[in-house]
Formats: sequence, C-alpha cells, structure tokens
Amino acid sequence: MKMKTLFLGLVSGLLLTACGAPSPEEEAAEQLGATEQAVCEGWAAGGRQCTWKCTGTESKWSGWTGVVYGQCEATATAACGRSPAAVCWSR
Repeated sequence: MKMKTLFLGLVSGLLLTACGAPSPEEEAAEQLGATEQAVCEGWAAGGRQCTWKCTGTESKWSGWTGVVYGQCEATATAACGRSPAAVCWSR
C-alpha cells in the first residue's frame, strides 16, 4: 500500500511539472521579484543606497551609501565577486 501511495505521488508530481507547475527556481525568482519591489525604489524616487543580492536564494540584501550614480552594478559585482542576482537603488 505504501509503495502505491509513493508511486501515485511521484506520478502526480511529474504530471503537474509537465503541465506547467512552477519549478522551485521559478518560485524563488517570483519571491525575489516581490522582494525587489519592496526594497528597490530607484534613483529617480530618491534611492541613494546601492543595494544588491549576490544570489537569488539569499534573504539578506547588502548595500553601501556613497556610491556614485552609474557605478552601482560595478560596486555590486566587485562585492559579490561575480555578477549579482539583483542590483538597485534603495533608501
């Protein structure tokens, strides 16, 4: 009986994935997008702190004030040691 239940669960998961259920990566990207909207305001809206996340799975944002406009991406790349997952201006 347990094997039948396990098999049915596996088949159901495969069918959902095949039919367009979001993958864990897509869900993480959606969460990051929602977080970005809450944190990122943009330079035009008064954001003066260069803010970034090195990976999409990080829950913590890092940031520095005093970064010159146009240098936020380069600052974040240097801090992460690679291209960051998200970069923006925040307050």
